[in-house]
Amino acid sequence: MHVVSAFEHWELHPAVAAPLLLSAAMYAAGVARLWSRTHGRRGLPTLSVAAFAAGWLVAAAALVSPIAWLSGILFSVHMTQHTLLMLIAAPLMAFGRPLFAFLWAFPAARRERISTAFRGARFLRLWRSATAPLAAFLIQAAALWMWHLPVLYQAALADESVHAVQHLSFVAAASLFWWAMVHGRYGRQGYGLAVVYVFLTAIHSGALGALLTVAPSPWYSYYVSQGAAWRVDPLGDQQLAGLLMWIPAGVVFIVLGLALFAAWMGEAERRVRLGATDAASRTLLVLLAAAAFSSACGADFTHEAETLTGGSVHQGKTAIGKYGCAGCHTIPGIDRARATVGPPLTAIAQRHYLGGHLVNTPDNMIKWIQYPQRADPGNAMPNLGVTDQDARDIAAYLYTLR
Repeated sequence: MHVVSAFEHWELHPAVAAPLLLSAAMYAAGVARLWSRTHGRRGLPTLSVAAFAAGWLVAAAALVSPIAWLSGILFSVHMTQHTLLMLIAAPLMAFGRPLFAFLWAFPAARRERISTAFRGARFLRLWRSATAPLAAFLIQAAALWMWHLPVLYQAALADESVHAVQHLSFVAAASLFWWAMVHGRYGRQGYGLAVVYVFLTAIHSGALGALLTVAPSPWYSYYVSQGAAWRVDPLGDQQLAGLLMWIPAGVVFIVLGLALFAAWMGEAERRVRLGATDAASRTLLVLLAAAAFSSACGADFTHEAETLTGGSVHQGKTAIGKYGCAGCHTIPGIDRARATVGPPLTAIAQRHYLGGHLVNTPDNMIKWIQYPQRADPGNAMPNLGVTDQDARDIAAYLYTLR
């Protein structure tokens, strides 16, 4: 085989190229609208956008560049292609929060209809089930092992449409897995559990690579015929593919797992440090709790909340709709606010902490609403450019939730 000739072959099958182009266009449109709405790069951090762009470029290189053409000749290149998709492109794109950007690609009216449609109880139950760490782990494992069964692998190699479905399954399952590990329901507190599942994934994928490496004969007749045509030893090519899946891919899993472990330890250290709240903050908490108790006994929630925050409860309800808070949270008293992307805000006025570590005071509430990434870098809530008065109004409404 002439290596130079490989660079003349680009795979532009519509079933592959169209989703790639559509995803890039929607992400770019969503980011542009969000950044213009928030007067800067506050809706999605620049790092997240860069991560998605890098992941998209890796996916494009794996799917349409000469890598894709060579994967039809060499099993080892095909395995490299799958590794790029599942271990490089998928986590990078998941870190870029594509669903959030895709939603913002639509105009406001349609965005609200789409958001409302996905807030249904049935869909939310399905999403919560699929993004549970164990479920995401099993889905990713099933996709990996199922598509390496000879009958399905051969079908993918024989038909470009089936091949596109195979790659879509790999990217979707891996993206779901990494989203659940990084942005899952437990946030950074769940990184300890995420580390376990990442290492379990490294073990089972490494086992598949080991089986391919030590197999006494080739698994796929397609590569046997390709080996004869291109004068390549099919068993040696399969062994190289298995080693790539076993060793280098395993190293990537270890690196990602260690990164999650370091983030988990950093979060634990921060919680210990923030747990040493000063006496003034503790006194304020007691006063707030006493105020909440007296209010529960008949005081005016609205007056108290507006006094604490300097905002308007009525305007707060309007601002919650303006900034789309109902798209991520369940908020009592707000129509169609039944989403579970973020935590429910039920009885938030009685909670001691915001986000698990920030003392629940009016100033901290306003700070969190305006600059959530500054209050807790890396949390799932984006900075939406909330004005100072809107933040006070939203906080006023939230402080009526007892």
